[in-house]
Amino acid sequence: MKLRVSLAGLALASMMVAPVQAQSSDMDELIAAAQAEGSLVAYWMSSRIARAGEGFEAKYGIKVLGTKMTDAESTEKVVREVESGNVQADIIGYDDGPRLVTELIPGGYVVNYVPEALVDTIPESSRDPLIYLWQVSIFGYNTERYDACPITNVWQLTEPEWAGKLHMFDPRLRSMQIQAFSAMEDRADELAASYEAFYGEPLEVTEDNAGLEFIKRLAQSKPILYNEDVELAANVGARGQDDPPIGIYTLGRHREIEEKNLALGRCELEPFQGINQPTYVQIVADAPHPNAARLFAHYLLTDEGASPWTGDIGAYSSNPSLPSNPNNPYPSVEGWGNSLLVSDNARVAERRQELLDFWITHNR
Repeated sequence: MKLRVSLAGLALASMMVAPVQAQSSDMDELIAAAQAEGSLVAYWMSSRIARAGEGFEAKYGIKVLGTKMTDAESTEKVVREVESGNVQADIIGYDDGPRLVTELIPGGYVVNYVPEALVDTIPESSRDPLIYLWQVSIFGYNTERYDACPITNVWQLTEPEWAGKLHMFDPRLRSMQIQAFSAMEDRADELAASYEAFYGEPLEVTEDNAGLEFIKRLAQSKPILYNEDVELAANVGARGQDDPPIGIYTLGRHREIEEKNLALGRCELEPFQGINQPTYVQIVADAPHPNAARLFAHYLLTDEGASPWTGDIGAYSSNPSLPSNPNNPYPSVEGWGNSLLVSDNARVAERRQELLDFWITHNR
């Protein structure tokens, strides 16, 4: 992708005081300015943008046209719109942090904005770029077949017994999986120590680090790959299986256990038990409704605005004062401690292609 900084985009960035300084207008002024604009266009990675938009319109009288898009789709549209000077979108919800911090923000296509009223509430680590949501993915198992998770350590997934029996996201299609691989490299020492503690002997590392060693062995075990996790979780939790798989999927799929009659439970593995995926919110450069976009960013960080996501299991607002679903294993994302993989955006951006090539080479 060829990135180009527009003068208008830079003007908006300076006006909005990038990267994390909030606006100076108070809420009453912002609401009035947003209502004068009257509408808002949002590109989002989740279909729940429709519910959030309905709540926003009911509260402020501002119509939200929300469209679900993959990160790749919204990236293409935003870049094209800004470069052509025909911007349609006002705000985006985006999972691909590495692309955001190395391409879209420095390219002048989107601008980071932290609502003034919440700048002291949102943790500093979630402000630049602004995270509005954390979604947890877990290792899950079939509770009809097993009384407890049949493994206790992630290295067991590389054993012959589990070959072809791990269901996971396809790294070629889902940025989140590559982000998880990068985080495994960051925690290579823990992976090596966990192997030795479980097997009683040091890990034989044939790659640059224990993280790559784990990724290689996992690829060679030929897991079943998915783009979406609805079917993934259903295949793990389907009843009547003699030899069901283990899966990595969003914890939110557990909300479907009763509705779909699934038998799903959560594994607590060493040295990590899942992935913590942030979702970012950014205002598009030259947005036609910039005040409505700022107000919507604020709304997403309130209980009303976050509830389309946090009302279900598996999701947490970046605003630590907001509640989460009572069925979550922990009431706040901080409760998971160090048990979830969280990647560094800049490092993922640097390693993305190499990690993908590495996976493909060993998954053949």
